[in-house]
Amino acid sequence: MAGAAPAVLGAPEAQGAGPGRQLGNPAAQGFGLEVLALWGDLWKAVQKAREGPPGVSLRPEWEDRLEAFRRRCEAMRGHPHAKTHALAVEFLNDWEAIFAVLSNPSWPLTNNEAERALRHWVILRQISHGTRTPQGSRHFALLASVIDTCRRRGHSPWEYLQTAITRRRQGLDLLPLPA
Repeated sequence: MAGAAPAVLGAPEAQGAGPGRQLGNPAAQGFGLEVLALWGDLWKAVQKAREGPPGVSLRPEWEDRLEAFRRRCEAMRGHPHAKTHALAVEFLNDWEAIFAVLSNPSWPLTNNEAERALRHWVILRQISHGTRTPQGSRHFALLASVIDTCRRRGHSPWEYLQTAITRRRQGLDLLPLPA
């Protein structure tokens, strides 16, 4: 059917529910559908705001809806359905981080990019079994940060590190990371 909205995961029709099929916990499903609707509307509002002038906060127009959703999360905290309870608690615990994008719509909606940037360092740590001291962990993290920063800024990390080591051996101060 052309122009029909896609099925929402978690919606009864997406789960094959129909006449005669027993659904799970209606309150939990209703909460899940509310979360999906809120997130979909948030996504659309942020995308629309990104097309307009920069620096416009969406918080004022979302204040009432967020307050209603916070109350809903409070009501669902302690729900007997474990995943429903966990989702409500997750929203309440990370409220400011989740909805920070409303204050600045140019910020990313997820932290996927940051997680992808860390992935290879996490794998390296698992392969090498980490470091043996807090000082080693600090040095590893610092080196990873310098390498990733140089790469993201289009500079060779190895050239920067070579210059940094040479300057420190000469008793000179380090140069700032390339812009």
